[in-house]
Amino acid sequence: MKKQNVWAACAALGVGGMCFGQAISFSSSKAENYLQTGDGVITPYNDWSCVLAITGNVPDAFSNCTINYAGPLSPLAMGIVGNSIEHGQTWYGYSNLNPSLADLDTEMPPGPYEFAYEAGALPGGTHVFELPPSAFCPEAPELLGDTYSRLQSYKNDLASDFTGSMGGFTDDAGANASAISLLIYGAGQGGVFWSASAAPTETSFTIPGGSIEDGRAYFGVMYYTVSFSSLGAGVEGGSHTSSFSRNVFFYFNTRGPCPADLNGDGMVDDEDFVLFVQAYNLLYCSDPAAVNKCPADLTNDGYVVDDDFVEFVPAYNQLLCEPR
Repeated sequence: MKKQNVWAACAALGVGGMCFGQAISFSSSKAENYLQTGDGVITPYNDWSCVLAITGNVPDAFSNCTINYAGPLSPLAMGIVGNSIEHGQTWYGYSNLNPSLADLDTEMPPGPYEFAYEAGALPGGTHVFELPPSAFCPEAPELLGDTYSRLQSYKNDLASDFTGSMGGFTDDAGANASAISLLIYGAGQGGVFWSASAAPTETSFTIPGGSIEDGRAYFGVMYYTVSFSSLGAGVEGGSHTSSFSRNVFFYFNTRGPCPADLNGDGMVDDEDFVLFVQAYNLLYCSDPAAVNKCPADLTNDGYVVDDDFVEFVPAYNQLLCEPR
């Protein structure tokens, strides 16, 4: 029986749920990531990773519980994420970033993972989660045709629906919960602005008009996920889910034709430079002190760094947004 240290904390969380007599669900997600930077231009990040999670269906599900556990794997990070009446509380354990699927499967091999736990009000016990062999789809996720380039100019008519094309993927014969998922996030402090799910064979999507705001930077993610789910397989009626996902990231903004004009006066001058420096010193668009919509993030990635300065300088040298 394999015992992996990344699950040590997760097992503790399972105990947390047991302390409250609530359902505990177990899940794993192995993933490979890509970046799309143009029509037909897809680049793999060459990083493969795994996230292991245990979710209790009540708030504070993992408080005041302990676990005795030992195992060989030491993850880079683990911690509790989320805590709400609607979604309960989840503990995540992260694998290392691996250069290949073979390396990831060596670090997180398929097979049974056993959790031995102790609980205060409930008897101790064990729970086994079966991690299946990796079953990624053969296709890389991609926005097809001119979808990527049209998305870059969507800022011109945000009130209209935007319809795009994607490739779809080949599902695994044994999977029962596979899907394509698309999400559009605000790159700064905006959260999720739009999301949708579709069958693996779907080849188009539509963002309804009004879903995206003007003056913002966005990044989107499209997931091709082969997923296996078993209800009633967790603790106290929870579930087991194992997913294998290829994900592509893409960026765009709705800042108009002159995004380096940070104060909107039609020029890129010293006043804009002052605003840029302030954002550069903060670094993160998510910083509470950052200007709303983070206009200095010219590369649309949620940070104001040297890459943004490279974009700012040509506009500053030109001065006028629409020179006559």
